[in-house]
Amino acid sequence: MSRARDLWAEFRTEAATAFSFLVEEWGFTHPETTEDLLFSGPELLFRAPGLDVGVKLYDRREPQVATSLAVVGTDGVRGRWAELDELYVAAGCGPAQDVPGRAPNRRSTLKRLDQHATALRRLMSLRPAPELGRLIIRSTTLRREQQ
Repeated sequence: MSRARDLWAEFRTEAATAFSFLVEEWGFTHPETTEDLLFSGPELLFRAPGLDVGVKLYDRREPQVATSLAVVGTDGVRGRWAELDELYVAAGCGPAQDVPGRAPNRRSTLKRLDQHATALRRLMSLRPAPELGRLIIRSTTLRREQQ
């Protein structure tokens, strides 16, 4: 088994544990693994009505952990999405530095998972899912207007 596959397997296990509060406290589905995404490996996806949470490991030249939230329509189609650090700041939870992404080694990769899970838990405790959906839409609208 390659180093990348070993890291991905450990990442998947650790991410499922770190983000288990989504399933236990918020009614999300157990995580599913998506196909390999462009420029990254697979994504670990937690689903709930109206909201998806994705956790990815970019294991390329500059490895990083990324967590994103996406609005999901009643038809199940994913709409707009935003990165956790962006939403965390927009909701007034704290600075973007609370949600670092850079993960140059195994130890920092696993640490990032805990940091992202802690930030997401804080965000969700302050903003219920429907409000998060509106925050995602507002955030992406602002981003588009600034381009």
